[in-house]
Amino acid sequence: MTGIVAALVALAGCVGSAGVSTWEYRSGPGFETERISSSRIQASTDEGLASEACTSVERRQLGPSGPAFGSAATACRPIPRIAP
Repeated sequence: MTGIVAALVALAGCVGSAGVSTWEYRSGPGFETERISSSRIQASTDEGLASEACTSVERRQLGPSGPAFGSAATACRPIPRIAP
């Protein structure tokens, strides 16, 4: 049984990934801002190392009865792949 599992792993390769995120919220008279930054790295025996970093920002103007209007944007940038 161990030989079969080892053969399947050898054929399929191995993939692992990890990520981290941070969240920031600010508010003041008439506004709210939320920023989420995340990055992820993936390692694969077939593909090598790859990673990506993203930042999302959402801004809202506040009126007397709650959010009046807002905007949201997300920007991601891949980090160049390192071959195995």
